Amino acid sequence: MMVRNQTALDDRPSPARYDASEDSSYLNALSALPPEIVPRQITLRDRVTAATLVPFSSHIQVPISLLSYLCDQLNREIERGDTYPMTEAMPLERFAPYWFANFGAVMVLGDLVKVQSMLSEDTANQRDWNKDCLGSFYVKPNYPGRSGHICNGGFLVTDASRNRGVGRLMGEGYIDWAPKLVNK
Repeated sequence: MMVRNQTALDDRPSPARYDASEDSSYLNALSALPPEIVPRQITLRDRVTAATLVPFSSHIQVPISLLSYLCDQLNREIERGDTYPMTEAMPLERFAPYWFANFGAVMVLGDLVKVQSMLSEDTANQRDWNKDCLGSFYVKPNYPGRSGHICNGGFLVTDASRNRGVGRLMGEGYIDWAPKLVNK
């Protein structure tokens, strides 16, 4: 008979607890963003280029052409095999609710006024997202219930935007916005 040493992570006397309620401490597709989470104008590392970090509480708020571009970018990362755990490309129908399940942000080239018109359905399909989209990130809870306030994120820096400070700037947005997403 083999005896396994109990580690600090083993908590045999305590049964696993899961929140079975429909209540979630995070946003869902029907949630409005907290009032302090608004589009944020930023300047890239070159200290000249303006960009805007735009928050979304649902994929239904994101233009389909932009979702398609971001899906393609994620699938390139999946194909490279060194950042995301998936082994197969993700179709758009699965990507949109996966990436924007609770909260997602997209960094777009341009100032706040230009970006607002750029994201309208009328003009979004005419955009060259290879040029205009710099990256995206999401925020999700790690576990439901009592650990619902602990989150993680996924980040995408687009191919054309690498080495411009985009990842760091999105990280700053994540650090600022993530704690504000938990319903208190």
